[in-house]
Amino acid sequence: MPTTIAANLIVPEVWADLAQAKFTGAVRVLNSGAVLTDETLVGQPGDSIDFPKWTALGELDDLAEGTAMGTTVMGQESSKATIKEAGKAVEITDKALLTGLGDPRAEAQRQFGILAARKVDAALIVQAQADETAQGGGLPYKYAAPAGTTKFSWPTLVAAIAMFGDEWEPSEFAGVFLNSAQQAEAYADPQFIDASKLGAETPVRTGQIGAIAGVPVFVTNRIAAKTFMVLKNNSLGALYKRRPIVETDRDILKRTTVITTNVHYAVKRLDDKGVCVGTLAAT
Repeated sequence: MPTTIAANLIVPEVWADLAQAKFTGAVRVLNSGAVLTDETLVGQPGDSIDFPKWTALGELDDLAEGTAMGTTVMGQESSKATIKEAGKAVEITDKALLTGLGDPRAEAQRQFGILAARKVDAALIVQAQADETAQGGGLPYKYAAPAGTTKFSWPTLVAAIAMFGDEWEPSEFAGVFLNSAQQAEAYADPQFIDASKLGAETPVRTGQIGAIAGVPVFVTNRIAAKTFMVLKNNSLGALYKRRPIVETDRDILKRTTVITTNVHYAVKRLDDKGVCVGTLAAT
């Protein structure tokens, strides 16, 4: 006698966990170490959030023997970000479930997570490059390659990281991010080390193709072709009002099941001097 089991049913909580797993596994920028994530928006009212960041102290003072040191005020600046909501819905007929090739429920789970990841990653990339002066922030470092420099290479990266001055320390950087159009160019550079050759002691994150100058290299098409980004650790912020959830609704007259997912989040650049956006020449 046929028996209905859990695998035949859509359990929203299980779906949410699976969508979240795909979400975590598919992100590039969000999982790289460049992003400070937080859950402090959960349960809090309001549709915007102030992202605080510390202002930098000046250089150490010269001291004279027996003279007391003066004190310096530590300050914070903040800039506002709007909480965004993104989602997707599908409607599956009973006939599709019973007679269709493959499992549309599993495919919906897979795509929900990937689409949510791409959405948040794309928002982070936009924020990394944004002019925030009107919102109380500033600008990232920007490097434009000279005419004729149309390909990503070690010399181009050197020129870009020079923007950080004496703050260049590979261990403090989360990664270099490229469009797939520049992937072959990175592989061809003699300074590039393929991920398969990094060794077992070196952790490799999702989307990482290797390393250059001691910094992980990631590929994501949420960043434009001919553009690359160098990000310091915790230079970006992502706050969640609610992580991806899955909900369902049954239409008994149409014999269909509607399945939706949505995520509420806010993103911001936290360190203007922790981001360098490089642009290659068109020709």
